[in-house]
Amino acid sequence: MRALPSSASRRGSGLLEVLISMSVLALAAVGAVMGMVAATRDVKDGQVLQGRRMLLEARTQRLWLASKLELANQAVARPSTYPPELALGATPWQLDPSTPQAGDVGTGAYFRVLPTGQVAPALDVPNGTPCSVSTPDAVLPRDVYCREILVTKGLPKDLPPAAQAMVPAGALPFTFWTRAYRKGDSLERAIVHSEVFVQ
Repeated sequence: MRALPSSASRRGSGLLEVLISMSVLALAAVGAVMGMVAATRDVKDGQVLQGRRMLLEARTQRLWLASKLELANQAVARPSTYPPELALGATPWQLDPSTPQAGDVGTGAYFRVLPTGQVAPALDVPNGTPCSVSTPDAVLPRDVYCREILVTKGLPKDLPPAAQAMVPAGALPFTFWTRAYRKGDSLERAIVHSEVFVQ
């Protein structure tokens, strides 16, 4: 005949079940909190990303109203490395040379993007300030985004032979590139926009 478990061992196993249940509940709570933190960060990053994209598109929008001949004259041969893959600050990229105007994010090279996505020119940064880690924070604060531009001859990439017939004879296409990043950003964190114009 088998002996029945004592009440002491039953109480011990009940306590163990409660501890295991509490551990599982604590892990679930930590997971829920981490999920909320990640979601909050994604919302904030999304608003900032929208502001950074506006920096690129606002510059391009101004070009639609400007003389394309002057822009075409600035075009350089497309580098052998795909432009978005060139190091930040590397030639032939250059900081946007347009004169910054208060309230106009389509001009200038330095900007602040608020967590709300609002963008404003950083008029306190001197023109020509390098957007590199070696630039002191007093001159180029870490919250400032830099905009670079590049104009290359031709399309962003070579077309397949079948598609080349779609380009009109005598057309001179060139690509206007814009790129935005903060000092210390990796190449992957920079955002790039390109627009093709035909002269």
